[in-house]
Amino acid sequence: MYQRICLPVLLLVFSCLYSCGGKKNNASDENGDSPARDTNAINQTNSNKANTDTTLSTIQPLIEKELTKWVQSFKNFHIDSFRQVDKRGFQDNDYGDITNMDEFYSFYKPSLTFSPDSSQFLDLYSNGISLEKRGKKIIAIGDIDQAVTLCNLKTKNWKSIISFGPSASMEEAMWVSPVKFILAGSMQNDDGKPQPVLLLGDTNEKTIRLFEASFIREKSAKYEASGFSKLKIDEWE
Repeated sequence: MYQRICLPVLLLVFSCLYSCGGKKNNASDENGDSPARDTNAINQTNSNKANTDTTLSTIQPLIEKELTKWVQSFKNFHIDSFRQVDKRGFQDNDYGDITNMDEFYSFYKPSLTFSPDSSQFLDLYSNGISLEKRGKKIIAIGDIDQAVTLCNLKTKNWKSIISFGPSASMEEAMWVSPVKFILAGSMQNDDGKPQPVLLLGDTNEKTIRLFEASFIREKSAKYEASGFSKLKIDEWE
């Protein structure tokens, strides 16, 4: 009888002690250093993300100067409207052999964008537009998909670094430095209207950051990519 009475009492005592200890530990956490360190880490992460998302403003003058026609093709264009929506690594898929570039250059060189030291070039068209010469005419065969290729003439590496389906198109390319570049293009929204996209690439890090904005390009803009116009295509098949 004595044992049956004491066991519930002991359980009740241990339960009370455990509850009080838990409250004490919680109070210690509130006054201790651990939560403060966690909060600082979160704040630092948010701060780094915010800094990453606002870097387009630093290249605004360059974009507006070098990509004037592309900028003007969109209604109410403003660099502050762009937001980073993705960051990814290069696809790094082998693309071509650079041992004999004469034939390739004969068709595509005017449309290529070379780095300031001429050691690399960006190619927006050869993957999606196949060119051949018939008589005096240049004949083109188009693909609905597009891939941007990057060729390093020093290392002899030629890679496809990013690709797009029919709803997106890269239209302009420019170098910010010997290792950093900008791709400017458009992507169709749900209504089928082109919206601007800007891609910031880094050949050292092999990364691309994608920025989007919601203003559109009207049909009346009649925009044509500068590199595309240099291909001098006579006929399409």
